[in-house]
Amino acid sequence: MKNQTKLNAVFIMLLLSLLPTAYAQQFDHAYLKWKAAQEAQDTQLKQQSSANYYLSKPSVSQHASAKHSSNQSSKTSAVSTGTKISLNSASLEQLQQLKGIGAKKAQAIIDFRNQNGAFKNIQDLDKVKGIGPKLLEQNKAILSL
Repeated sequence: MKNQTKLNAVFIMLLLSLLPTAYAQQFDHAYLKWKAAQEAQDTQLKQQSSANYYLSKPSVSQHASAKHSSNQSSKTSAVSTGTKISLNSASLEQLQQLKGIGAKKAQAIIDFRNQNGAFKNIQDLDKVKGIGPKLLEQNKAILSL
């Protein structure tokens, strides 16, 4: 009887040791199946997304040329109409109409104006970081106080 009990105990221990292994294998199989399905779906979405992207988005060269032409027309409008741009009251957009002045330099002019008060003369513009004598000379004709 004692041997039978020992044998049953060993058998139960053996079964219990195999149970986690079987569960782990089943879990691994389910995970791999799920992962394959997810990768297939990701691939399908990427193909749809890239097809839609190329159909709806203009090319880089089209975008750049459109941006360049709109910038050129806005910059020439102030120059060609003879309109003066006031250093002491011009907005960010108005300052960007100056030759060689983009958003950063226009903001630097406004920041300088806010920190130091109104410009006393047009020559004071060269005190703004990023603006030198050449840039000042190019825009002198359309600047005012």
